[in-house]
Amino acid sequence: MLLSVGEVAARLGVSASTVRMWGERYGLTASARSAGGHRRFTDEDLDRLQRVHEAVASGTSPAEAAARVMGVRPVAPRRGGPGGAVLAVPGAGREARGLARAAVRLDEMSVEDTVLELLRAQGTLTAWNLALRPVLVAAGEHWQRTGDGIEVEHMLTQALTTAFVRHVAALAEPPRENPVLLAGGPHEEHVLALHAVRSALAERGVPARLLGPRTPMASLAAAARRTRAAGVLVWLSSADDSAAQGLANVARAHRRVVLLVGGPGWVDLDDGPATRCVSLDDAVDRLELSWRRRPVASAPR
Repeated sequence: MLLSVGEVAARLGVSASTVRMWGERYGLTASARSAGGHRRFTDEDLDRLQRVHEAVASGTSPAEAAARVMGVRPVAPRRGGPGGAVLAVPGAGREARGLARAAVRLDEMSVEDTVLELLRAQGTLTAWNLALRPVLVAAGEHWQRTGDGIEVEHMLTQALTTAFVRHVAALAEPPRENPVLLAGGPHEEHVLALHAVRSALAERGVPARLLGPRTPMASLAAAARRTRAAGVLVWLSSADDSAAQGLANVARAHRRVVLLVGGPGWVDLDDGPATRCVSLDDAVDRLELSWRRRPVASAPR
């Protein structure tokens, strides 16, 4: 069976640009051609890529994973060519400026590898505050100001999400009992901040379950009840009345659950069942505290 780049990407669960980049950088190219002369991946090619993908998901760098699969020495990844537009990140440090340059080049693998290095070296919250968030804000402001560059923002989100997943996978697995739950509101599409929260919690040994975007509040309440969640964080980037109306239901999931909300969408939160977090650092600290204060069952005598 011969597969196109898009078909291979769908089977692996990565973007087509990632498959192409692995081919350009590490020689993981298609070995066959269609009748029309287009490159096609064989079953053997797909198996190689699957093994590389599994190694990357477990925390191995793409260069090391490809070298192992292909039986060669690792090569340093290329950081893309010169030129191109500039994404200004005023007041940012060297890491943020380098990340912005790679983002403008749409060099997804460089962005992903750079972010993973920052997470491992600095920890999630420091990397988020000093490099990741400033670049994301700069990309968003550039698009709003000029109408150009939405592809940069989309690629950044994809690459950062993958880097967070790889980082969490490489850490020691936290305990499973009474996890904290992270969810986007019923109409929320953007949950990159929740990936950062989960990553920071994993560094502290706190179990977290990311339910993803567009989570109905009733489903979130049911999940909190079923898992006896120590804490719940609901994220909104824009106002959503259905999320606000459903908070009371989540708060009643069980007696000890700590209910938190975060994101700029919570603008008119009056006294109620939830506590608003003023930053990602605040959310991580409160969720960790909720988990460490949970009642721990004593060992049977």
